[in-house]
Amino acid sequence: MPKVSVIIPAFNAARYLGETMASVLNSSFHDLELIVVDDGSKDETAQVAQSFVDNRVCVIRQSNRGMSASRNAGIAAATGQYIALLDADDVWHPDKLKLQVTLLDSQPEIGVCFTEFQIWHGSPIPDFSSQETSEKIEASLTGWIYPKMILTHFALPSTIVFRRSVWDALGPFLCENHQTDDWEYFVRASRAFRFAKLSDRLVLYRQHQGSLSKRPSPLNSTEAMRTRLLQQYGMTCPNGGPVDAVALAQRQYLGLRHFADGHLAHGDFALGLRSFGQLLRHSPQRFSTLLTLLKSIRQRIRRSF
Repeated sequence: MPKVSVIIPAFNAARYLGETMASVLNSSFHDLELIVVDDGSKDETAQVAQSFVDNRVCVIRQSNRGMSASRNAGIAAATGQYIALLDADDVWHPDKLKLQVTLLDSQPEIGVCFTEFQIWHGSPIPDFSSQETSEKIEASLTGWIYPKMILTHFALPSTIVFRRSVWDALGPFLCENHQTDDWEYFVRASRAFRFAKLSDRLVLYRQHQGSLSKRPSPLNSTEAMRTRLLQQYGMTCPNGGPVDAVALAQRQYLGLRHFADGHLAHGDFALGLRSFGQLLRHSPQRFSTLLTLLKSIRQRIRRSF
């Protein structure tokens, strides 16, 4: 039985999957299984995954069911004591798993371990794999962190390793919205388990060209999920203390402003205007809102020419 099960959901990921898988199999920590869940891909994803001649690799093929359902399928098939999540286009530092396993082995009270990450646009970073690493902990995001997790999803999925016992206690990920399913899961986890964050940047988080200009969703899924979580769990946690009401209000404002900005600049213009109107009527930060409104209109005009 392997110590760690690494779960990679993959949909039409052939272009990047090989590099992602190699970063796992070349880890300085070797006691692992790598489960790739091909989520009904139309490209060569399955062939790329199966091209690795390594008995630690397992490929599961299914009809297209989405990111969260693929994670659930991978974890259900996993046999490791620890579960590591990884998106099909991100890359790990060779020492990432070793550092996280060392922490979890030495601190049984910790249920979830995550790390810092580096935003990456795909260009080579020659010294990433050779950079020195440490066991340094970020204290502000270690321990009972529900009051922080309700503010924003500090734990990027590709950085997370958690105990199988967390999964056994919480059950599967929601399969409702890939943008918020993992946030909901780890907010839930933060009420029942201690977290620990390693300070080093141990993951390259790939950002694709054109992602910033993609037409935004008509639903503000982040704020809808935050509202749902607050209704379910409230402003306090038996283990983590109260949520900072001022910080929460600021996060909610920024989430609403970001939604309005996205639509006015390159989405549904009428929805963007309505959203800015609501902010101007109800938010005390009217000057900041007006500045963002003007910036959004300028961006919209530039895109028209």
